[in-house]
Amino acid sequence: PLLRFSGSSLVCPQLRGPPDAALHDGLLSQYDGDSRSWQENYFVLLGDFTLQWFESEEALRKGCEPRGSTALSGYLLLSSPSEYAERLLGLCQGLAGGSPFADAPGEFLFFLYHPFRRHFCLCADSAGSRRSWRAALRDAIRYRSTELQRRDSLEAEAFLEAVRFYRQERGCYAAGDLLLGPEPEILGNVLMEDLLPVLRSQVLPRIRGSERRRQQLWLQFLQEVYTLILGEISSEFEGFQKEKEKLQIELEKKIRPDLDQMLTLKDQIAGKLQGVVQSPAESCCGRGVEPHLDCVMEELMRPVSSGVEAVRSLFAQRVDEVIGLVRSSSVAVLQKELLTLGRTSWQPEVMHPCYEEADAYRESLRGLEERFGFRGVTSLILDAQNLTQRLMQNAAHTFQQLSQQHLGRAASRRQLTQTLGKVKERVLKKFDYDSSSVRKRFAQEWLVRIFLPFLLKHLESGCKL
Repeated sequence: PLLRFSGSSLVCPQLRGPPDAALHDGLLSQYDGDSRSWQENYFVLLGDFTLQWFESEEALRKGCEPRGSTALSGYLLLSSPSEYAERLLGLCQGLAGGSPFADAPGEFLFFLYHPFRRHFCLCADSAGSRRSWRAALRDAIRYRSTELQRRDSLEAEAFLEAVRFYRQERGCYAAGDLLLGPEPEILGNVLMEDLLPVLRSQVLPRIRGSERRRQQLWLQFLQEVYTLILGEISSEFEGFQKEKEKLQIELEKKIRPDLDQMLTLKDQIAGKLQGVVQSPAESCCGRGVEPHLDCVMEELMRPVSSGVEAVRSLFAQRVDEVIGLVRSSSVAVLQKELLTLGRTSWQPEVMHPCYEEADAYRESLRGLEERFGFRGVTSLILDAQNLTQRLMQNAAHTFQQLSQQHLGRAASRRQLTQTLGKVKERVLKKFDYDSSSVRKRFAQEWLVRIFLPFLLKHLESGCKL
C-alpha cells in the first residue's frame, strides 16, 4: 500500500479498474485502405478499453453490430503523418515509406499503429476533438498494454520471467516492448519476432505491384498471420488455464517431499555460479556500466519527478476546489464533489499534464538503444504513467475517507473548512514522503532493466554454458 496513516486502519487500495460506462465517443474520419478513401464512422471507446466503430450514432443507438472493434493493447498513438511514415518504413523494409493516403479531410490527424494489427489513420473535426480523443486513447492503450504488470501476482511474474528466459536461451536478453498486453498477445509478439525475418525474406520479395500496393498487401499479410497465430495461442492458453489447477496440485505433490534438498542444492549451485561469474561481471560493470549509472539515474528521475509534482499540484488544486464549495454549498454537494475527486484519475484530459511528463523519456533516453541495446522506452513511459495515476488515485481515496470521518462532527461550515484544510495538508505530507521512495524505487528497477540485458549479453560467451 502506498499510503498508510499511523493510528488508523485506513490503507489505500491498489490501482482500481476504470468505470464501466463508455469512456468516449464521437465522429471521426477513417482512412479505408481498400477503397483508398476517407469514411466517416462513429467511434466508441468502451469501459474495458475496447475501441468499436459504427456506421453512425443512430446505428449504435439502434443496437446494430459494430463495423469493427479492436483491443488497444500494444498500439502506439502517433501525432503526425511523418511519425507514422517512419514506423511504416521500419516495418516495410525494402519498400518505399510514406503515408498510405494522398489527401486528408482535415488537419487534425492522429494514428494508431501496431506492427501486426490493423492501423488506424484518423482525422477529427477540430483541435479540441483530437485532444480529447488522444487523451482517452492514450489511457486505453496504457491500461490494456500493462494489464499483466498491474496484476502484481506470482503467476504474472512467473509468466513474464518464463518469456524472458525463453528469449535469453535464444540470445535475446532485452525483452523490450514485447511484454505488453495479456498473455496470448505477449506469446504472439514473441513468435512474430521469430517469424518476421523469415517472412521478410520469403514472402516480401514475391509481392507484386506498385510500391504503395505492395506496402498495403504486406501489412495485410502480417495482420492475417498475427490474427491466425493469436487465435491458435488464445485457444491453447484457454485450454491450459482449465488444466492449470490440476497440474499445479500434481507439481506440488512432486516437489514438496524434496523441497528442502532442492533449496540446499539451489544455494550450492548459486555459490558455484557466483564464483565463475563474479569476476567477469564486476569487470564488465566497472568498464561499461558504472560510468553511466549516475547520468542514466538522473535522466530516469527527472521525468517521473516532474510527473509526480504535476499530480501533487493537480490534487491540491482539486481539493481546494472542493473546500471552496463547502463555503457556499450543502453537505450533499460536498459528498458529490468527493466522489468526483475520486474519479479524477480516470479523467484522461485532466490527467494529461501529469502523463505527458513521461513522454520526455523518448528523447532523453534515445542514446540508450544504440549504446546498450535498450528497446523498452514505451514500457518505461507506460510504467511511469501508471505510477502517477496510482499516486493520484491513492491520494484522492485517502482524502475521501478521512473527510468522510469529519463530515458529521463539524459544528459549522467554517470548522468543516478548517478541518478539510488540515486533512489536505496531512495527505500532502504523506504524499511527499511516499512519492519520494516510490520514485527512487522506480528509477532503481529501471536501471536494472536497462543494464542487466547489456551485462548478460557481454557475459554470454564465457558464462552462458
